[in-house]
Amino acid sequence: MKRKLTSRERSERFGSRRGPTVPPDRNYQPVRSQTRPAGYVEIEAASELPQDSPEFLGFVRTVVNMPEELAPAVAEAIRQRKWKIAPNPLAAIRTAAHQEARRMGIEPGAH
Repeated sequence: MKRKLTSRERSERFGSRRGPTVPPDRNYQPVRSQTRPAGYVEIEAASELPQDSPEFLGFVRTVVNMPEELAPAVAEAIRQRKWKIAPNPLAAIRTAAHQEARRMGIEPGAH
């Protein structure tokens, strides 16, 4: 049978302070990279274009590397703005566009 520790034994074993120690306040400044990830500027420019314009369709085909049939899904993915915080904005657009295409019932053609 184990015996209970006395208060003195407990304080020696676990220390006199109870609970976690709180470190002093630090002057925290978040660091943001001044350079934009690859594709960021192109996506920003494409977000201003109508989704049926030849420039937007060219963006979908050449920059995003997806078939033109998925242009509505790409436009919706851009509108969601998740790409703005993603480390790889083009990959975020591709992923969201595939999800949106599935929701919209768009069947992409052969790549």
